[in-house]
Amino acid sequence: MTGDGLRWLAEHTHFPIGFCATFARGLSPQELLERLGCVPEHTAVLDAMDAEDLRDDLSAGEDEETIIAIVRAGARGDWAFGLEHATLYAADGDVLSRVSAGTDVASLRRDAAHGETWFELWRDGQLVEHRTAWDPDDLADVEGELGIDAPLLEILSPAVELLTGFARWDA
Repeated sequence: MTGDGLRWLAEHTHFPIGFCATFARGLSPQELLERLGCVPEHTAVLDAMDAEDLRDDLSAGEDEETIIAIVRAGARGDWAFGLEHATLYAADGDVLSRVSAGTDVASLRRDAAHGETWFELWRDGQLVEHRTAWDPDDLADVEGELGIDAPLLEILSPAVELLTGFARWDA
C-alpha cells in the first residue's frame, strides 16, 4: 500500500466543497458512465476546468430544482472510477444499486460542510457495508481488501483529461 489510495482521496483538500467517487470492478469508464445515467452521446474527454465550464453551461437556464452532475471517469487496474466534484448524484442508493448489478462498487463521498466522509460497498445491487470515516486511516483495510491502491493523486488530478459525462436529476 502506497498510502495514496482511498485515504488520500478522503483527506485531500483539493475538493473544498466535497466530492463523490464511485469505483466499479470490471467495468470500462464508458460502461460506468452509462450505468450512472450519463447519455453516451454526450461524453467527451475533458480536464476538470473544462468539465466545470460544461456544468455551468448546462446549468444555465435550468430550474433550481434540477441538478447537473458532471462525472469524470477513467480506469486503473480492474476498476473504473467516476468522480463528481461537489455533487453527490452517484451516492444515491438507487443509483448505486443499479451500477453494482453483477459487480462490486465502492462509493466514497465527502461533505466538506460537515467534515464527514462516508464509504459504502455494494455487491450485485445490495449494500453490504456502510461506514463513516472520521480519519483517512479508517479506510486502510478497505483499500487492501478491494485492491484500490492505485496512485489516485496521479489519475484524479484536475489537469488529467478524463472521459466526462453528465446526468440531470431533480432535487
